[in-house]
Amino acid sequence: MEDQKWNSSFSSYPAIFGFPDEWTEFANRRTEFLRRWANLEKAADVTFDRTHSDTQLWQRVIYFQGRLVYEEFLEILLLCGNGYGIGAQKILRGMYERAVTARYLSKHNEEVDNYLAFHRVTDYKLLQSAKTSLKTIIFSKEMADKIEQDYKAVKDRFTITDCEKCGTVHANHTWSKVDIVSMARESEELLRLLLPAYHLPTREFHSTMSAIFSRLDAEAAVRGEGLVFDGAAQRDRADDALFAAHLILLDMLDLQDESFQVAGLAPLVQVCREDFNEIWKAQGLIKKDK
Repeated sequence: MEDQKWNSSFSSYPAIFGFPDEWTEFANRRTEFLRRWANLEKAADVTFDRTHSDTQLWQRVIYFQGRLVYEEFLEILLLCGNGYGIGAQKILRGMYERAVTARYLSKHNEEVDNYLAFHRVTDYKLLQSAKTSLKTIIFSKEMADKIEQDYKAVKDRFTITDCEKCGTVHANHTWSKVDIVSMARESEELLRLLLPAYHLPTREFHSTMSAIFSRLDAEAAVRGEGLVFDGAAQRDRADDALFAAHLILLDMLDLQDESFQVAGLAPLVQVCREDFNEIWKAQGLIKKDK
């Protein structure tokens, strides 16, 4: 009854979650993308809507990383369709890191155990944060004790030496001693996206002056109107984010096929790559045929 009451009440509100004018503008600007969208959706369905059997641990990690990448692509598409180009770039940053990690682990299966074990470290950090910042206890004593025990069992695996002479150490902030940029260098396609999908979005993702500068109205400053926030749609940023996200998704579909030999996937991805070239030629991000 509660659900029915909510649905009935909700329908009476004159609210639209999004910007119809931007939907139309996006459709006109990205017509070729929308026309070919069904091919990409079909490739994703074949890739992820399937039952696994007899998979190794590293393969399971690769699968779920890829599935998250696809979901993030859809989130980026939603934001781009509503003119939130900078918001799309913020999600792109995490999507890129996830894709780079998946590629790296596919080549270095021996590091999967550390990747999984580091979850115990992050749980411990969450526990410590809860103790210091909240006035209420969100973990039972049994759960808290287990988190601390699990952390103690793995913490030495993630210890970094500060000074060999002094013997001082600290806990690493991540699961691998290889940084994300070094991981990206092992993938030619993903390395090409290091600037647009990692470094530039990081300026928006963190609390930086660059994030403020990117939202100021440059034309207002030229007119002598001072510092004015620009609340207009960021369509160019949206296109840049969608281009990078599209390429990352294609790379992840390839990785799924390499890892699982998914029946019928290779020709679908080939069609999607041909679509990608046609979609982005008009944007100038793909060179046109002579």
